Amino acid sequence: MASMESLGKKDNGPAIVAKGVSKTYDQRIKVDKKGYKHPTGQCYSCGEKIGNVTKCPKCSARQDRVRALRSVSMQMSKGEVFTLLGPNGAGKTTFLRILCTQLMPSAGDAHILGDSVVNDPKAVRENIAMVPQDAMAYSNYTPWDYAYYLSLLRGMDKETAKAKAEESLKAMLMWDLKDRPSQTLSGGEKRRGLIAAAIASDAPVLMLDEPTSGLDAIGRRNVWSTLRDRAATGKTIILTTHMMDEAEMVSDRLAIIDKGNLITVGTPEEIKKSIPYRYRVIAPENAIDRTRYPEVTKIGDRAVVYLESDEEAIEMVRDMLKKDVHAEASPVTLEDAFVYLVGEAIE
Repeated sequence: MASMESLGKKDNGPAIVAKGVSKTYDQRIKVDKKGYKHPTGQCYSCGEKIGNVTKCPKCSARQDRVRALRSVSMQMSKGEVFTLLGPNGAGKTTFLRILCTQLMPSAGDAHILGDSVVNDPKAVRENIAMVPQDAMAYSNYTPWDYAYYLSLLRGMDKETAKAKAEESLKAMLMWDLKDRPSQTLSGGEKRRGLIAAAIASDAPVLMLDEPTSGLDAIGRRNVWSTLRDRAATGKTIILTTHMMDEAEMVSDRLAIIDKGNLITVGTPEEIKKSIPYRYRVIAPENAIDRTRYPEVTKIGDRAVVYLESDEEAIEMVRDMLKKDVHAEASPVTLEDAFVYLVGEAIE
């Protein structure tokens, strides 16, 4: 195991460089009516051994594959909070698992602090800490156990491990709960304890998959604050989320991924400015003149009208007030830009 002094000592280039990363899965193992499993290499319909073909010669069933990532390339800088934003099933977790060496890409490669995830995964693991989306805490382990002993396993001396564990648990508001077995903690408290353990590792690159899933508003903001503080010390933070407010609040830059494709990369403001609208007005749907305002997204009995200038937004709100109709105007949000960019047409 590398010494703590050597961890992260690479060149001054970007922290993460991904080039042409693709991942293709064989269709999930199918369980037939008799309970038999048909693994990769067999027809998913009849079980015939067929190898790598797209159509079974015996029963003609198509052997479709899932393309989870399609030639994704991007860079992440040191000291940056970088967010992978996308809907469920977009490929965010697959990309993160490739970066942390849990999955081998079908094509392409990624380098973490100069080390290849394909050719040198052991070196990559020495410089990363990862909190998976489905991470579970063992029932008898305490938050202190995770934060302290995992730091020891990374090569820290006892005094440093104690200091890092205390620092991270306090940052995650878990210090008062540090000696409680995980089975006595709530789901959100367990999650914060696991994040504290990853932070205590002092790894140069921290990866978190949906880190605030299941947390309340206070817990979420505490995680955001802690991640921003870590980035300010030079650590690289990469996280996945499908929550727009989280991506907009915590990210220096973000990448939007949809159906395995990289749609765009930029700061939240850059991405919002990449769409042709600057303002939106929310009003009752039946009060909007669709011939005058054609760019509308209907949300139940309400509608969001997209406009190019603040003058248009102010004029529309005035028109609504003259009709004694409540309307709200605001700049477009990251969610508006996301829906526009992933191809969900505005009605």
